[in-house]
Amino acid sequence: MLDTSTLKLYSLTSRSMLIGLLGVTIQCLVTPYNDFLVGGTYLAGNHLPIAVVFSLTVLILVVNVLLKRIKLGMQLSAAELTIIWGMMLVASGIPSSGLMRYLIPLLVSPFYFATAENEWADLFHQHLPSWMVVSNSKAVSYFYEKLPDGEAIPWEAWLKPMLAWSVFALVFFFMIICWCVLLRKQWVEHERFSFPLVQLPMDMFQPPEGRDLINHFFKNHVMWIGFIIPVALHGLRGLHLYFPSIPNPPVFFPISRYFTEKPFSALAWWPSVQFFIYPSVIAVVYLLTLEISFSFWFFFLLTKMETVLIYAAGFKINAGMFQQNQQMGGFLVFIGFIIWLGRDHFKNTFSTLFERKTANDQNEPLPYAWAVIGLICGLLLLALMCMLAGMSFWVAIFILVLFLGLSTVMTWMVVNGGLLFVLYSFLPGDYLITLFGSTRVNAPSWTIVVYERVLMFDMREFMMPSVMNNFKIADPIRVKQRSLLIVMGLAMVLAIGVSYYSSLNLIYKRGALNLQHWTYVNSATSPFTRLASILQHPTGIEIDRLTSLVIGGFAIFGMLLMRHHYLWWKIHPIGFLMTTSYATYCYWFSFFLGWLCKYIMLKFGGFAYYRKLRPVFLGVILGECLIGGIWIVVGLVTGVGYRLLPG
Repeated sequence: MLDTSTLKLYSLTSRSMLIGLLGVTIQCLVTPYNDFLVGGTYLAGNHLPIAVVFSLTVLILVVNVLLKRIKLGMQLSAAELTIIWGMMLVASGIPSSGLMRYLIPLLVSPFYFATAENEWADLFHQHLPSWMVVSNSKAVSYFYEKLPDGEAIPWEAWLKPMLAWSVFALVFFFMIICWCVLLRKQWVEHERFSFPLVQLPMDMFQPPEGRDLINHFFKNHVMWIGFIIPVALHGLRGLHLYFPSIPNPPVFFPISRYFTEKPFSALAWWPSVQFFIYPSVIAVVYLLTLEISFSFWFFFLLTKMETVLIYAAGFKINAGMFQQNQQMGGFLVFIGFIIWLGRDHFKNTFSTLFERKTANDQNEPLPYAWAVIGLICGLLLLALMCMLAGMSFWVAIFILVLFLGLSTVMTWMVVNGGLLFVLYSFLPGDYLITLFGSTRVNAPSWTIVVYERVLMFDMREFMMPSVMNNFKIADPIRVKQRSLLIVMGLAMVLAIGVSYYSSLNLIYKRGALNLQHWTYVNSATSPFTRLASILQHPTGIEIDRLTSLVIGGFAIFGMLLMRHHYLWWKIHPIGFLMTTSYATYCYWFSFFLGWLCKYIMLKFGGFAYYRKLRPVFLGVILGECLIGGIWIVVGLVTGVGYRLLPG
């Protein structure tokens, strides 16, 4: 581990901060148009966002080369590139799945889609505070049907909800940052996580030697071999959209025709998707341990076989619900495992609040005492805001603390497991039903629980992994953690403001019904349909749910014990935790291919051969991000989107 106490640490510069703010602004202005109208590859969409990698590549290979030609030393330094990267990374999800994608539609959909048949108005409208939602009839109808000619966007109807949700989001992000500060040393220095998603930017940001215009990474011919593979593949596929005579290399392979007979027909919609081949995912998997990459695809297939066996045996249980609750139980045990591993560190950090110990936190993003106070105060403030909205205090604390644990596990999967795209198949509110039954929670609380979907549902662009990756990359580049924290905070504030403007401007001018149907209709109505069902048909504790949760918890506990006691046990529980996730459906086959590549390299070439080929796989990641960025730009101009990663 780099000892930053004996080395010069770099602070932020005005130009790096301004470039970072400019990048955040452009990113937040473009994202809604690209993601929900054009239908191109999402600018973020995962925890190694295409837009951020593309932008930094342009800065390094174009802007920095020009600046160095003009005057030696004028180019952006590695520390400045890290600052820009960090700002754009934490802001990348805010205009989409990290906040706005689910927040904005959920503020109007309960009113637009309310009918006499679904009884939403009678069931829960009275539990929606006026300061939290948009109920003005014109603002609601124009949102979905677009503004009439000559009408202005009804900003006044959005003012209170925007302010309220901005405060909530910023406090939420601050709480997450405080928790990341307390986790950083445990994961970076004590457990030495691999942080596979920062390996590419760390190699990219290294300064060239002397008068060289580019560094060793970009001069490596082996890296460019890997780079060519996704560029050629997606170059042809993208051109095929515009010129159908150009060949269209397949990357999706349908398999449904092989699963039509019983009992394999129980696999339902899984065979109707396809084998997906994502070069960048295969390349990231090459950087992981074989234990993690094997477990990911192994447990996916094992779960499919479990579904078949349940169907073949004629058990009267819902296989999907059974597996979902298994996953929920597994998450609870893994949360405990993470805390148990870091118990000495957490005891040391929390004791600073009472000044019983002096912690070495000079180079931390925040002093530990501040981080502990910020975490506790942030949690209580968020719970208070939930109470003001009508939620019971115990429900608010339960949801918030539980989500903090769930997000810690998901972040672990990204920063140590290398998963580009993480999702769970449930919501924190599902634990209320499984553990207590829906009757124990009152109607106002259930109504506000619906809005967990805003920040706690789609984890593909969630903030916490980006913060942890930024804290990691700051060490080898020798950037002051506290300087990085300041600009990350500025980026978050700016991103929220710009994203409100770009999202509402697009929606009111185009009409939400003319944008991505899943985001503005399906995803915006399904939570309220479920809420209506919960309120109309309350249930107690269901033994089937509770039993499957306990089974999942014991399964994870058993696997952790096996890993601890037996070196030959090579199955990691991370795969079990992701079995029913949409991310797994998309990525499992690419994980298999990545695992197979690494297994063959180590089996027949050894570790030295594996190291020699590492630049090839980093080149694949860079190439897919660069060609993805090019097609995003082309799509913004032509209005025809090309998607090379999951939507």
